[in-house]
Formats: sequence, C-alpha cells, structure tokens
Amino acid sequence: MNIPQNEQDDDYTTVLTDSGKHILHPSSDSNARTYTIDSNDNVPYPIGTAITFVNADGAGAITITVTDDTMYLAGDGDTGDRTLADNGIATALKISTTDWIISGDYRDWE
Repeated sequence: MNIPQNEQDDDYTTVLTDSGKHILHPSSDSNARTYTIDSNDNVPYPIGTAITFVNADGAGAITITVTDDTMYLAGDGDTGDRTLADNGIATALKISTTDWIISGDYRDWE
C-alpha cells in the first residue's frame, strides 16, 4: 500500500484530496507549524477518512487542530489540539460526521 505525500512547510489546512495521504513537515523547516483539519461544514470528508501527519527529524513542532469539529485522543479521550514533536507520526480518523480520533507515535502530546 502506498500513502501519497503532501509536503507542507507552512501552516496548512487540509483539503478533501488529503484523504489517505500523509502530510509531511520537512526537516528543512525548523519552524513550528499548525496543521488544521477543516470542519465538516467546509470539507465533508467521508466517515472513515484517514489523514496521517509526519514530522521529520529536526522539524519544528506541529500543532494538529480541527475547525469546529471534535478531535479525541485515542486511549484517554481528551479533546483539543495536539502537538507532534519531531520524528513523530500520527493518524487522524474520521469516526462520525463531526468527530475525529487521533493516535500515533507522538513523543509529547500536549
């Protein structure tokens, strides 16, 4: 299975075509960035959509957030933004119309 890459070295809001892809924050960008999963009102991702976030070695931290929808941390169910350290990988999975669950090798979820 191939997971296509979408490299982003600036703040970024996901689009429908990011479904099934990984969003890469490259090591060439040491700045902290925010990657936003847009709301169901703006981008009606189908339930089951998966988007993976990869933060390369030496890259600044990524804050992963959602617009208006709810993102739960797998395991403890906490909601809100998540910070992904360098060398981290996480996948957000849409589980209902406005709910996402995120999990991965994160090193320091906040």
